[in-house]
Amino acid sequence: MIILTVTLSFTTQKLNAMEKKKVEKTTVIMYSLQSSLATMTQDVGDIANELMSKAQSLGLEITGPQLWQYVGSDGQLNTKFKLDICIPVKTAKGDPGKFKFVTLPEFNCISEIHKGSWDKLGNVYQRIMGEITRKSIPITGTSREIYITCDFANQENCVTEVQMEIQ
Repeated sequence: MIILTVTLSFTTQKLNAMEKKKVEKTTVIMYSLQSSLATMTQDVGDIANELMSKAQSLGLEITGPQLWQYVGSDGQLNTKFKLDICIPVKTAKGDPGKFKFVTLPEFNCISEIHKGSWDKLGNVYQRIMGEITRKSIPITGTSREIYITCDFANQENCVTEVQMEIQ
């Protein structure tokens, strides 16, 4: 008689775990505009690509993924808010033209990593807002999306960090 012993070991890790963290101040090249969730795609147009081209033409050292900062967005389709499209850079140098160099201040936030298509980002915001509401954490009205991995051909491969600023 042969006895076969199989040992299975599982490591569980909570995917997309929410965390409270502090993001250090960051120098960026930025473009700011007024938009709404309903009109954002047409308002933004090709600005993100133009911004990346400008950073490259100035020879800037890019220090992180592109981030979009939303100031005053409440999740409603027609609410106007300020949208800052930013690329983190090591130093501000050269003439940014229609763009500008800014140092974003330290940012205390509740953060969650989203893996998958951008049309599901609303679920992440709902989870974060639920947690903030349950714990009565005051927010500032500013959030960020950090585009860690962008795959326009297959958005299921995208990785985006959502950050909601807290006081």
